[in-house]
Amino acid sequence: MDSLPFWILTVAYAGHILEEYVLDWRKWVYETSGLTLEWTEFFIANFAVIILGIACSATGFECPVFSYMFVALAAINAIFAHLGTTVIKRKFSPGLITSVLLFIPVCTWAYIIAGEKEILTVTFILITSGGGLLIMLFPVILNFIKRKM
Repeated sequence: MDSLPFWILTVAYAGHILEEYVLDWRKWVYETSGLTLEWTEFFIANFAVIILGIACSATGFECPVFSYMFVALAAINAIFAHLGTTVIKRKFSPGLITSVLLFIPVCTWAYIIAGEKEILTVTFILITSGGGLLIMLFPVILNFIKRKM
């Protein structure tokens, strides 16, 4: 049961991807940041995220630092990329609905479990958040490299 939040988060991420696609996140990101992204790149990046979610869910608390990088990725995505950007830009971000209704509650639940297991330390949060942020930024970094080639 301890790994249930990871599995639910993986399924939530599939819903998040669907929301972003249907509500045209690609157009929104271009209008708000100038970042261009092909749909194939969007799908490949998100396929990798789903594979990561499955791997983290299967690993669970055997290696919580790894598994919580996925939780941190979802939390950072929800709080900064969707909620924060919507507030700052004053324009709805496709992905905001699943971020608020799914990511934030499930990530909170996962962190409560980490606290109960007494692994939720400042070091744990910094390492997993740093890993989650790097995972989130990796496709963006690759996009910038591609533009420079």
